Amino acid sequence: MSTEEEIYHLKKELVILRINKVTKQKFESHKIKKIQHQISQMNQLINKKKS
Repeated sequence: MSTEEEIYHLKKELVILRINKVTKQKFESHKIKKIQHQISQMNQLINKKKS
């Protein structure tokens, strides 16, 4: 799985968590920050490879 695909799946999961939050369904709030951090790390790796 490439980093772009991983980022795509992480963003998809992030959207689902945000939807659950807005609709007041059960969700794990700590996962939102964790996924955002993972996405940021992946983007840094991609940018580093481009340089």
